[in-house]
Amino acid sequence: MNQPEAYILHCSISASVRQSVQIAFKDYKLPEDVIDTLRKANALSIRPNLSKAVKVALDELRLMQRYLYDRCTIHHGDVHFLHPDYFEEATQRIEDMRSRARQSNERIASVWREEFDEWASTVDNFFTPLIADADKLALVREEYLKTFPTKDEFKAPIQVSVVGPYPAQLHTVDDPADTAQRIANAAAINTASVLEAARKGSRDSSYAKVAELLDDLDARPASKVGNRVLSLNPKKRGAWQIAHTELVLTAKHNPLLAPMAELVGNLVECGKSMAFDPKGAKRLQNFERYTVIREEIRKEAKVLLSAADSTEGFKALEMSLSLTSNYQDLVESLDACESEADLDRIRGEVASQTSVFKHRAKKLERLLAQVSETITARAHLAEAAEKLEQTTVTSTQDCDF
Repeated sequence: MNQPEAYILHCSISASVRQSVQIAFKDYKLPEDVIDTLRKANALSIRPNLSKAVKVALDELRLMQRYLYDRCTIHHGDVHFLHPDYFEEATQRIEDMRSRARQSNERIASVWREEFDEWASTVDNFFTPLIADADKLALVREEYLKTFPTKDEFKAPIQVSVVGPYPAQLHTVDDPADTAQRIANAAAINTASVLEAARKGSRDSSYAKVAELLDDLDARPASKVGNRVLSLNPKKRGAWQIAHTELVLTAKHNPLLAPMAELVGNLVECGKSMAFDPKGAKRLQNFERYTVIREEIRKEAKVLLSAADSTEGFKALEMSLSLTSNYQDLVESLDACESEADLDRIRGEVASQTSVFKHRAKKLERLLAQVSETITARAHLAEAAEKLEQTTVTSTQDCDF
């Protein structure tokens, strides 16, 4: 099977101004032996941010950068690979980041005096209680105020830098004749290795996501499909929608996952239909479809398992599938449980299962508690009935009412 094209994309967020300053140990006016101890322990001093406006801008842009990478690329380490189908979305996200950077730079430039005064206040409040000598305080204060960026430096301190996308599929030459061809060969071999690692990593993550989904589907009847798994708010995503988004992206680089991505998409659409058609025959049809889709997802998970490598995601998927039958057996056993002995046996089995997957575990724990209460109440009733049968009433004085 030919692998789809992939492109290397790198987007960095940086600031051309100093963002923080570390307070020197000597400026704390601590005893020398304390300072030596701290240094030997590689302790870090307090490092306050110089400008709140710069920090806020960088935090916002780095969040947008994370969304760019999470929604549009697969990665290995700091190397990110973009599929052509996600080029338009990635381009729009990058343009949004650049636009936000321009807006942030304008705001930062306009609040230079305000930010400088706030830093000056921080310096005064920190050092005034520590340094009693006015001259020494003035010297220390001046040194720390110098670390703040100048007004000119504040004009456009935030940058969004993008490298790529450029092709990740490179070609080697069997017998390189010069340095350029040798460099090209090294680039192709190194890039292919990282790209394959990124594909394996995204596959592993998706297997684990499918395992979580199976756990949820086993324990979730159609009547319990709600906002946690399916959000109707376009600005939020439920667990099923998150799983679908990740699977679609991974499937672009790993075609084996395409059928599972399609099935989870069907699951999301079915869930939406149930939410929009809460009554009548249409709702019953959606309930039936939900049951069918759950079974199809379980079957496709077995197909994935048969083709998967032995990784953490593989192990999670394997365990989730094996627990599916055990889970159904335990539910049926709890429904048929009639005695304390049976309950003790089932409790041990439940304990071995509940340490693995949370959704099935929660439901099993609830069922176990309900059956335990029922059996305890039944035992109390039987004991009371037995006492009642053994009681002989000869006069009203024998009664407690």
